[in-house]
Amino acid sequence: MGADLLDEIILFTVSFAANLFASVSGGGAGFVQLPLLIIMGLPFAAALGTHKVAVVFLGVGALSKKFMNKSAFALDKQVSLIMIFIGCPAVVAGCLIVINVSSQAAEIVLGLITIASGIYTLFKKQFGAAELPQRSLKRTLCGTAALILIGLLSGSLSSGAGLFSTLSLVMIFGLELKRAILHTMVFVATLWNAVGAVTIGSVTAIYWPWVPLLIAATFSGSFVGTALLIKLPVKAVRIVFSLVAVISGVTLIAAAF
Repeated sequence: MGADLLDEIILFTVSFAANLFASVSGGGAGFVQLPLLIIMGLPFAAALGTHKVAVVFLGVGALSKKFMNKSAFALDKQVSLIMIFIGCPAVVAGCLIVINVSSQAAEIVLGLITIASGIYTLFKKQFGAAELPQRSLKRTLCGTAALILIGLLSGSLSSGAGLFSTLSLVMIFGLELKRAILHTMVFVATLWNAVGAVTIGSVTAIYWPWVPLLIAATFSGSFVGTALLIKLPVKAVRIVFSLVAVISGVTLIAAAF
């Protein structure tokens, strides 16, 4: 009983903190929560499915706070349609691929790219500071290709999709950083993870005894984090994004070994 209670305390505390920072930075919860579930004894596929069910509430928590502050942002219609009708099928494909493929090499490469992204955004002071006034067809096509790859990533490794979504929405689609993060919460955290959870759940087991605890930690962490996101200046959000990216990349490489 004592060991089970300790496991639950660790699971709640770490998941709350991971999702708080993820909701401020636009991703990164999977770098912490997924390896934690594996360390605590779940097989990779079961850990992935369990994580996806819980992390849907990262988006729900963010949306709950957003609807209490409706002026925080408005959805970009073009980006929304791409993330729904092109991103969701990519997530399903990624989920089906990961069941049969070793992910170690991909984790190492992804970790290095994530670290590089964090360093880049840390020193690029104008990153996400202003909205791009007009989006070209070239940017839209490049952004769509990027979101397909990120959808595959979300369905397979479930680590890095949020950070890379935010990065793509800022650098390619031209969204302001805080608005990009909130788009990531709506589509990647909520919709894509719900699609991934259903797909993974149909082909492997989900460890349901831990799901309520994870949902509570994820929802509350996201709610608090989104409250901070709305209030923080873009410069502070950029620094948090950069630090989370670097730490997440290091964590992912370490987990691969």
